[in-house]
Amino acid sequence: MSKYDHIVVIYNPKSTGKSRSLAKAFVKKAKAVHPNAKVDLIPTERMSHAEELAATAVKKTGEVLLVSSSGDGGYNEVINGVMKSTKPTKHVTCVVLPAGNANDHSRTMHEAPLVKHLAKAKEIEIDLLKITITQASGKIIRYAHSYAGLGLTPAVGAELNKHDLNPIKETILAAKTFRDLEPFKIVHNNKTITLDSLILSNINQMAKVLTLSDENTPTDGLFEVIIFSHASKPKLLYKVAKAAINQVQPAKRAKRYSFKALHSMPMQLDGEVIKLQKDAAVTVAIAHRGLRTLI
Repeated sequence: MSKYDHIVVIYNPKSTGKSRSLAKAFVKKAKAVHPNAKVDLIPTERMSHAEELAATAVKKTGEVLLVSSSGDGGYNEVINGVMKSTKPTKHVTCVVLPAGNANDHSRTMHEAPLVKHLAKAKEIEIDLLKITITQASGKIIRYAHSYAGLGLTPAVGAELNKHDLNPIKETILAAKTFRDLEPFKIVHNNKTITLDSLILSNINQMAKVLTLSDENTPTDGLFEVIIFSHASKPKLLYKVAKAAINQVQPAKRAKRYSFKALHSMPMQLDGEVIKLQKDAAVTVAIAHRGLRTLI
């Protein structure tokens, strides 16, 4: 008897990657493993459409497997579609098929392609990051499955995600990317601090080779806080190079981190970029075991 009553597979037909082919392969496998489930293959039509489709899928009765054939950004949309539901979502299991470039979440959570071991996949509940932003334009609540970041490292990560390179070449690319970047200022614990990078991470790697922590612990109710205080460009390059060759940047762990942005700046949530306005109040907290997924 099938574990799931509904399996919804969302993919981007305009993707330059493997979104469509992975989605179709998964549908074929899902029908074999879960023959009693109703399987839907749904293409997105525009930006944020995956979020809308996920919100609709949550309303289905019975057990739902919600699959995003995408990169980290597409999966971010799906997660937010589920989490904005006003009804319980314990009947929904979410998973990503790695059809992007970096695929940080899938790479750190799956040892083998899910489509190959679907029959043996196990359900677990993992933490999410809950980001609350209060600024002049209003209050925003978003969720991230992997990380939230400001400054250098998210910018470098976004650039690295465009390329298929080895650690040495990625270090060179990182150097070119951050050459023109400026530090940013925030207020944290009533102190003004100047930073080059701030990452709040639920996984231990980003951008394929940047190592943020020596362990991947997305179920312990804590996230990693990685801070690069403002330094000279050579020192900053050295820090990024260490992360690129798998030497861990020391980090503290927290359940909550709050700050105020002293000027406008972009904040990256997985693949999604949000513009923080001047004086925006930001709180990142843990939604402990807020998402059911497969490993």
